[in-house]
Amino acid sequence: MDATFTDEQEQLADLAARIAERIRHDAEEGGDAAGRWSLLAESGLVGLRLPAAAGGAATSAVELAIVAEALGRHVAPVPFIGPVLAAELLAAADAPADLLARVASGEFRCTVAFDRSLAVLGRLEGGSELVGWDAQGAEWLVGLAAEANGTRQVAVSPALCTALEAADLTRELVGPPSAVPGAVGQPLDDASHMRWEALGLVLLCADMVGAMSGSLALAVEYATHREQFKRPIGSFQAIQHLAADQHVSTESSRSATYYAAWALDGLAPPEALAAARVAKAYVSPLARDVAEAVLQIHGGIGHTWEHIAHYYLRRILLDRRTLGDESVQLGHIADGIGHDATRGDSV
Repeated sequence: MDATFTDEQEQLADLAARIAERIRHDAEEGGDAAGRWSLLAESGLVGLRLPAAAGGAATSAVELAIVAEALGRHVAPVPFIGPVLAAELLAAADAPADLLARVASGEFRCTVAFDRSLAVLGRLEGGSELVGWDAQGAEWLVGLAAEANGTRQVAVSPALCTALEAADLTRELVGPPSAVPGAVGQPLDDASHMRWEALGLVLLCADMVGAMSGSLALAVEYATHREQFKRPIGSFQAIQHLAADQHVSTESSRSATYYAAWALDGLAPPEALAAARVAKAYVSPLARDVAEAVLQIHGGIGHTWEHIAHYYLRRILLDRRTLGDESVQLGHIADGIGHDATRGDSV
């Protein structure tokens, strides 16, 4: 793989950063959440991966990761990963083109449904055991219908839109479906389901990498101006070493994430999912460590509940849990190695 961004990807990164910064500023000024969603949708970022025939851009997972990282860096309070994963499910099920076009334009406000543990894609018959994830403004939940003959059938249901308490202060969780779900399109095959899960893991990693980068930049700026003993605390070797270690963690996490993003479109589904699991297992604990180090660099002010460092930390904690934290991913990786070993494959 080519580890450098193309000119188009660099332009997308710049656009996403400017939009994310504008969204955060609007939220800080008390702006309207619907207006922030319109800005994201009208920029074409929600439908990036959808087919061109449906108004999307048919991009690779790398472009989606670029946007997710930018939103995470600015802890932008606007739904993105949830709607994108819902759209990916609908597209994988070959949903009607007019429905996908409404998703791409932002008219059909939907998000993905997980079970209450946030570990697996939800079955919409699950009732109170379901959660709409990254669901601010969502009117529909997208998940699975009851299995028939071992198939995975994508379904949609109106969302109850009852806000639930969550760690994240920038993204909403909502309550269960409010009506019987309706099946959409064709059943998902195993390859499509693996690619969907891999995409989810990649986007969560990208969001964490963005949050790591943004929170560390916040800490470095603070250390530059905060003085102790008539010197900036950033001049103290202990602070320098702590910040440097977090920078290494952030950059290595970014590398793991973008390799997994490339693998999603460049490798077969099992290998793509394996790369995404490795990335999630690697990034999750490091992201938590970086966020906690940022609190430490800020000292007492960083531990006050209102400080923005907590927004980064809590966003990371929700990302870490969703689709399984590092312990879950390492278990899957070990299971895969054990399965290969029983077949006599080289591992």
